[in-house]
Parts: sequence; structure tokens; C-alpha cells
Amino acid sequence: QDVNLWALPDPPEGEKLNQPYPILIKLAIYGSSHKQLTLQEIYTALEDQFGWFKDRRNEKAWKNSIRHNLSLNKVFQHMPRIITEPGKGSYWQLD
Repeated sequence: QDVNLWALPDPPEGEKLNQPYPILIKLAIYGSSHKQLTLQEIYTALEDQFGWFKDRRNEKAWKNSIRHNLSLNKVFQHMPRIITEPGKGSYWQLD
């Protein structure tokens, strides 16, 4: 069985998933094809899988919490993007 966001049960309609942000971030990164995501890709993974995040895609509070968790939790490693690679933002990987 794959370990990713899709392994989690869906919360009741309109309710937030009862999982801490570090777990959600880890599952999003681990479930990605290259085991790394940009900050925007983490947001998108959560929005794509869970309606609560999608309904609040323009709200800053949960996005600030994601950034806070990425910065403070040592399991998340910040990796610069290769200069020749198109796109914006650095990658986050699991240590």
C-alpha cells in the first residue's frame, strides 16, 4: 500500500482532517514522484485531496502553519532548485 495523503480517510464533509500538519506534509512529500515538493506543491496536494483546504485556498492561516512547520521541524530539509530547472521556489525533502 502506498504511503501518501490518499491513504488517509476522508473527514466528514466540510470538516478539517484530524491530523497534525507535520504528518500531512510528510505524506504529501513521500507520496510525490521525486520525494520532494515546493511549498506551492505542498499546498496544492492538500487542496487536491481535502475539501477543507480547497475551500480555504485563499486563506493565509493554514498556509502560515505549513511554512512554520517546514521551518521548525528538522525532518524537513530545504533543498535549492537547480539553476537550469524552470519554476519558482526551492524544494522540501524528508531527512
